[in-house]
Amino acid sequence: MKASFFGTVSYAGQVATRDWPVAPLHCDRAISSQTMQRGMEQILFAEELGFDWISLSEHHYSPRILTPSPMLFAAALTQRLKRAKIALLGPLLPLANPVRVAEELAMLDSMSNGRIIVLFLRGTPNEILTYRNNPDESREITQEGVELILRAWTEPQPFGWEGRYFNFRTVSVWPRPVQEPHPKVFSSGNNPESVRFAARHRIGLGMSFLPLPAIKNRVAMYREEAAKEGWEPTADDVLYRFYAHVTETDEEAAGNVGQVKLNLGKIYNVNENVVAAVTGNRPEMRELDRPFLFGNPSAAIDQIGELRECGVGNMDLAFIWPGVSYDKQLRSMECFASKVLPQVRGL
Repeated sequence: MKASFFGTVSYAGQVATRDWPVAPLHCDRAISSQTMQRGMEQILFAEELGFDWISLSEHHYSPRILTPSPMLFAAALTQRLKRAKIALLGPLLPLANPVRVAEELAMLDSMSNGRIIVLFLRGTPNEILTYRNNPDESREITQEGVELILRAWTEPQPFGWEGRYFNFRTVSVWPRPVQEPHPKVFSSGNNPESVRFAARHRIGLGMSFLPLPAIKNRVAMYREEAAKEGWEPTADDVLYRFYAHVTETDEEAAGNVGQVKLNLGKIYNVNENVVAAVTGNRPEMRELDRPFLFGNPSAAIDQIGELRECGVGNMDLAFIWPGVSYDKQLRSMECFASKVLPQVRGL
């Protein structure tokens, strides 16, 4: 089992609201600089602790995650991280030029000497509207973009692309990625159609914040669809992102987390139709009352064992939670790395 640290680079200051979008007047310029420095320090600490990957994500108009351009932060990481892989989880293709994304990721792969991993996403419905895109077309745009990027990375000659959403007279990406044939690619697996897409294109499956029965169902579907395509995925092809808070005792974990619940409707400040789209109409996903990985090291090891039984081989851990201070995040990371990670490596 591999462990990835989700570098959220969350705003270090206090704001009255974290609903989306948050007014720029709440952003203190000095604290923004402090946030970037602290985010880098936390990521370097994660590598020191032994995390296999460092992951970054793309989000806009919010203090929750201050990486609207994860490529920029990843470029800095290529010069600071010595061992850990850098996972872009992920670029939002409905907001981007896929050829430019292919070029930038290939450049990062060269800068990191082949340590890039990527999960292409369409983004939540609110963020698709950041640059005036149509949410109803986001899945199709993303899937066409993935197909274009995969070809751009592997086609030895210049080619033209005439698709439904993208048209390029000439595509000829330089530099080529260091990894052959290209960096490890994951596709979102929270939606059944996306699961079939991943299996059809022989790429990995990435999921986030799903309950265990849903994870097991998606992985089984993935394997079934892959078999139809003539290949067999392994646990290394399955990624799951979740919240984590691990401490010496259950009582300490409960005290740190408190009674706070994460409500997706409040986080995204959107109506019920959009919440349904974000959650896939899953009532259990509307509110999260505690992190997925929660409690003392022994309990965390058991929870990871259950995750492994569902077919997951890569876990992407976000140590943030409302009310959990930065110092408590660091202590939780250290507890996980010293008392949990060594016990689950061989799963």
